[in-house]
Amino acid sequence: MRSVWLIPLAAILVLFGSLTLPVPAQAAPGSGGTVHIVRRGETLTQIARRYGVSVRALAAANGIANINRIYVGQRLIIPARGGQAAAPAAPSVSAPAGARRWIEIDLSRQRLIAHEGDRIVLNVPVSTGLRNTPTPVGTFRIRSKVRSQTMSGPGYRLPNVQWVMYFVGNYAIHGTYWHNNFGRPMSHGCVNLRNADARFLYHWAGYGTPVVIHR
Repeated sequence: MRSVWLIPLAAILVLFGSLTLPVPAQAAPGSGGTVHIVRRGETLTQIARRYGVSVRALAAANGIANINRIYVGQRLIIPARGGQAAAPAAPSVSAPAGARRWIEIDLSRQRLIAHEGDRIVLNVPVSTGLRNTPTPVGTFRIRSKVRSQTMSGPGYRLPNVQWVMYFVGNYAIHGTYWHNNFGRPMSHGCVNLRNADARFLYHWAGYGTPVVIHR
C-alpha cells in the first residue's frame, strides 16, 4: 500500500509563501492600552507614524513577523517607548454629554486626539493658529465637509487642500502639504494635520461630531 503523507494545509501555504499566519494582538498589560483597529488601505508604517512609534516596536509588540502582512480588523497594541503597551491617554477635558465619538484638540500640547468610547483611535501632532491668528477655544461640532478646495486669505493661496472639515465659521480641520512642522503653531487658525491623518479623520468623523478645543 502506498504511504500517504498528510501535511496541514496551513503548513503548505506558509511553505510556498502564499500565506503569513496573522498573530493575534496580545492583551495590553494592566488596565488597557491604546488599541488600533486596522482599516482598509493602512500599512504598518502609516500606523506607526500616526502614533509616534517605530515600525519595529509596533511589530514586536504584536508578534508580527512580516510588516507587509497585516489585515483589516486586526487589533494592534500601540507600544510606548519602553516597549510596553501605552497607557491610555486620559483626556484633559470631559467628553461631551452623550458623545461616543469626539475630537479633542489640546492647544498647549499641539495634539489632536480622537476618542471613541473609552478608546483612542488617533493621537497625532497638529499645527494650530499662531499668536496673532489663534484657533478658537470651546466646544463645536463638525458642520460641513469638503473633499478638496482652494483656501486663500491675506498673503496666502493654497490650492488642493484636502480632507477639510469645518467646525465653526471659516475654521477647519484639514490636511496639510505645505509644511511638516507639526507639533507647533503654524496656521491662520485652522487645525493642520498630515494628509494621511486628515483622511482617516474625515472618514471617521460624521456630521455633528463634537470638537473640543482647549489649552
